[in-house]
Amino acid sequence: MLQDLWKQIIWIIGAGEVDAALPLWQLVLRTIVIYIVALLLIRVGKRRFMGSYTTFDILLGFIVGSILSRAITGAIRFIDMIFVISALVGLHSLIAVLSFYSQRFSKIVKNTPRKIVVDGEVLDKEMRKSKIGENDLLQAAREKGKVETLDEIKTAYLERDGNITVIPKGSEPKIVEVKVENGVQTVRIVME
Repeated sequence: MLQDLWKQIIWIIGAGEVDAALPLWQLVLRTIVIYIVALLLIRVGKRRFMGSYTTFDILLGFIVGSILSRAITGAIRFIDMIFVISALVGLHSLIAVLSFYSQRFSKIVKNTPRKIVVDGEVLDKEMRKSKIGENDLLQAAREKGKVETLDEIKTAYLERDGNITVIPKGSEPKIVEVKVENGVQTVRIVME
């Protein structure tokens, strides 16, 4: 009885078909089932997947998307799609664990942050390696560091995920001196 039910489900979503012209209703049901299965498989892979957008995560996203589209159109069997995506999510998790425990492995897979500005001075060699233009750096300075010029930047980094982090210089306190007449001492006010 359970086996008959399983066969019915397989037939309804066209899961056993490869390169078959599926009717629209079967394609829609298949898409819904694949979407739910993909959500479950990605949840098993934890939030890291497509969460931090490192090259490592984006690559997996492209591959999984390609496999899912093939499963929806019937170019790959449903059960094969489940095994392939499970293997990819498992490999992704293994690489994440290895990266966590091994700095050397992490650098190979994920890169390291690159310092591109120090005390307002642009490190041209690092900018060239990073393929970042000054306009990109200034945009990040305005958006993230809330500063308008390079002189206002203490340090800036090209992070592992491709974002630019800007750390502005601390502002100097304003000092106001007020002199009062008739031999009264000078009053010094520091505003931070």
